Amino acid sequence: MSRTTAEAPSHFPHWVALGSLAFVLWTYFGNTVPALQEQADLRNYATDLQSLKARYDALIQEARLGVGPNAHYDLQALLVAIDQKGFTPLELALHHPELQSLPPVDDDTGETPESAQQEFARPEGARPEAARPEGTAPLPTAPPPRTSR
Repeated sequence: MSRTTAEAPSHFPHWVALGSLAFVLWTYFGNTVPALQEQADLRNYATDLQSLKARYDALIQEARLGVGPNAHYDLQALLVAIDQKGFTPLELALHHPELQSLPPVDDDTGETPESAQQEFARPEGARPEAARPEGTAPLPTAPPPRTSR
């Protein structure tokens, strides 16, 4: 049963092989190239996160040691003063809600910038509760300060 010369050889296996090769190459490069780009992006993000962590760790260390641009803020003394008044920081924030929306202060001059003064300005006689968005519940009232015995 040998092939006769009257039958033409079929090119079907060659087209199937070439089509399969093209599909495999398209699939490989279609998945590999974006994955390599994503890997490079992830490495860049990891480097950025490491530098941010190092910077934040240095700032935390400066705050603990009381050095750096914010050395005049003594956070421990602030917490002691709040405790001497008989409040916790949360109770103080609830007892004085108007202090929660104070404008930022420029560290260089010690004054509030004009843009912040306009942004945080309240009309005369307005209470902080009046600035609450429509449909939101009021803040819970603070319990009375603790008395030491």
